[in-house]
Amino acid sequence: MLLHTDFDELSRADYAAAEYILGDCCRKFPTYSELSKRLADMYGASLYSRSTITWFEKRCTSLTGSVLDDRFALNGECLEAEMCDILCECLLNPNADGGSFDRQVTELQKTQLIDDIDSIINEKASYAAMRGNIAAFRGEPFELPITGTHEQAEAVTPESAYTAYERILKTARIEVLCAGASDFAEAEKIFTERLAALERGKVCELSKKPSALKDKPETFADTLPMQQAILRMYFKAPQLEDTYFAGTLLASILGGMTTSRFFLNIREKQSLCYYCSCVPNRILRTLIVYSGIEPQNIEHVKKAVLAELNNICENGVTEEELNAARLEMHNSLSSMNDNPMAMMNWYHNQIMDNKILTPEEYCAELDKVTSEHIRDAAHMYSLDTVYTLCSPDFNAEESTDGEEAAE
Repeated sequence: MLLHTDFDELSRADYAAAEYILGDCCRKFPTYSELSKRLADMYGASLYSRSTITWFEKRCTSLTGSVLDDRFALNGECLEAEMCDILCECLLNPNADGGSFDRQVTELQKTQLIDDIDSIINEKASYAAMRGNIAAFRGEPFELPITGTHEQAEAVTPESAYTAYERILKTARIEVLCAGASDFAEAEKIFTERLAALERGKVCELSKKPSALKDKPETFADTLPMQQAILRMYFKAPQLEDTYFAGTLLASILGGMTTSRFFLNIREKQSLCYYCSCVPNRILRTLIVYSGIEPQNIEHVKKAVLAELNNICENGVTEEELNAARLEMHNSLSSMNDNPMAMMNWYHNQIMDNKILTPEEYCAELDKVTSEHIRDAAHMYSLDTVYTLCSPDFNAEESTDGEEAAE
């Protein structure tokens, strides 16, 4: 169950705390222990909640349940129906009273939220991604982490979290996604009946909006005690139209597979990094390059990344590269039917498209992409932001060099 909402004056931490609480208990199962016991009795079913920022720059609060298909229940239990009922209980009947979540539950989840926010510094790649996003997406929803800041989390109260919860119910665009062997007729019936009783306000509208390109590239640097360095380069193409096919294959050829240019030329031939990859976002029209390197190689890797992109702009890609990228995508998508969560994510990511494609239809479209299409896509990308995270011993010198390179 996915609930898309706009960002408003309430803090991100208020919404995150509400999401933590919804996945932890409900009025029927007022503690995590009681809820866990019931799920364990359902042949080890699971339920969890999470918050993300979607490609459409909206907050997405999700409640996800996973349960054994009814066919395999030893005593004929209706597991699908019971899981749907538990999901509805967590969403519609939380452990709350009088406009406030249970105080003890709130304090427990608030502590967990603060720990999650603070612990990101221990995972340097995630910390670099968070700080890089602040630099690259200034003034946009992607600028700040979905969980909010430590200070915002400290200010969460049972009342403020409950207010966030109420706004989710009133304004969220609600989507129910099901994947598995069932026809989900029972799930459709239960969710239709239970969700129809909600009092709704102005429902969140989804839209596509590319990230704004800066007037000129900007360079940012942070320091932490660490031996290696992390480099992140953000490229943006607000005018790029074919992000789904040509843009995807471009990212794969540059840094999305083991035969990519970044891997073969920057890592293997030049030995400049431990890894160098890239990931596209077709709605934001961004291409993010991330690399783990020795601090003294920061400038070398920057130049090498730009050289690979410029080479494609001038010469396109070879048929061998194009076929390898297509094959990589074909192989990845061919196994999607074995993973219910992957299937749900696949179709959810297309909800704003004019046409919903199956993985097979998508692969057929990839086969139509030519080297010229990829070269045209590469021409559209411009360097927007360079972010580095490394030891203080190297930061001052490398930061200055980076600013000069950007100018």
